[in-house]
Amino acid sequence: MFKVNCLNKNYFPSVLIILLSLGVLTGFSSCKNSENKEITFIGGKIKNPKGKYVYLSSQKMVIDSAQLDDHHKFAFELDSVKEGLYVFNHGPEFQYLYLHPTDSIMMYLNTWDFDESLIFSGKGSAKNNFLINLYLQQERTEKNFKENYKLGEQEFSDLIDAGIQKKLELYNNFLEDQEDSPTPKFDKLAKTGIYFPYYFMKEYYPYNHMWMLKLKDFPDLSDEFYAYRDHLDLNDPDLIDYETYFVYIRTYLYHLAHKKKYLDPSDNNVELNFMKEVNGKITVPRLKDRLLATSAWRSLSNEYMTPEQHVAVQDYFFENCQNEKIRSELKVSLDQKEKLKSGQKLPELIVMDSRGNEVKVNQMAQNNNTVIYFWPNDLMQIEIVNEKLDKLQKLYPDVKFIGIERTKEHEEWTAFLETKKLSAENQFKISKDSECYSWFEGDMARSIIVNKDGNVLNSYLFFTDKYFDMHLADLKKR
Repeated sequence: MFKVNCLNKNYFPSVLIILLSLGVLTGFSSCKNSENKEITFIGGKIKNPKGKYVYLSSQKMVIDSAQLDDHHKFAFELDSVKEGLYVFNHGPEFQYLYLHPTDSIMMYLNTWDFDESLIFSGKGSAKNNFLINLYLQQERTEKNFKENYKLGEQEFSDLIDAGIQKKLELYNNFLEDQEDSPTPKFDKLAKTGIYFPYYFMKEYYPYNHMWMLKLKDFPDLSDEFYAYRDHLDLNDPDLIDYETYFVYIRTYLYHLAHKKKYLDPSDNNVELNFMKEVNGKITVPRLKDRLLATSAWRSLSNEYMTPEQHVAVQDYFFENCQNEKIRSELKVSLDQKEKLKSGQKLPELIVMDSRGNEVKVNQMAQNNNTVIYFWPNDLMQIEIVNEKLDKLQKLYPDVKFIGIERTKEHEEWTAFLETKKLSAENQFKISKDSECYSWFEGDMARSIIVNKDGNVLNSYLFFTDKYFDMHLADLKKR
């Protein structure tokens, strides 16, 4: 469904035994430096590392890095840390960390099974072990959830309530084992990780219910079904970088946008409807701009929209998005789409293979229906692309899938291929010195569909959205 990086394992005493045996435990008492600043310590050991560095980020910005030593250990010492959510990253993998000033946390992980192997110990570890276990349990719940969308309203609601109650019981058991009460911020994050994945399922329920039962009409749901919406804060600055929170809000607002179209077929510009919902309900500028951008970029892929609808969406975006970086990125994307239109021949695209040899993508694609996709920078999107790629290659064995990396250095890129178990035969890297690099530069999961004759069928699809799937299905019919 979606990757929720939250954090609960029965970690005593086995975790301490494991870490002691590895020699990675040091002192865990909170400390202050010579200037009496509170120091937050994060250290650990990585088995099967996929690079030389680990990174710590906040609000999507790297705030510190640490180099692994000869024993694959690392350490951060940070002063003036604010309580809240951070992102720990190594190679192509990442996970959330919840930090509080004076925490002293040790981590152990194996990159071959990143999330399942991740263990925390030390001061501040309990909350992180809880959150990672919460995420893993939710992932297992979602794996086989699809059939439940066939249930009627009351049965589905009862199932959701039972799932929430089970997670709340786990949380209450966790709290009973803690000497101190949770801080308001952590309590809010934990409960978001419990409730919001289930709220997400409820937002999707009417559409999945219609699809699975092949119904023509939108189900008539009672007011109680969405009663939880009345108590939601859609503008909490502590949560806007928590993907669970963001994905729910996006899903909720798209639900409203689609429902407008269903109730009034003349109001059929879903992306414009979504933007208007964003503008009316979201007040935090950074969150509002990110949601507006999501819709604007989705519209680039949607060739089922009329030219007039595209213009309306673009005009509304530029009138309401205040973030200059996002505005500039969209302008570049619009220009790229204009350069390479549907029906044109694919321009000569020269890339490098993992051994440093030049390869012409046009020759590889010759006489093949081909998908050329570009790896995104966002770690969440990388995970989604990788999972989807495996499924698509099995579903469309006659289509050639060619992956292209645009930003990673060679060593990091080859480590990425190894970690994700990607065949180097169909993975390449484009140099920034390439003549046509400007046609394809960016950090999103862009893809291009080319037919057997070398003609571009669609030049600006996103690998992770539904329009890509629709065009690929059309290609199979040809």
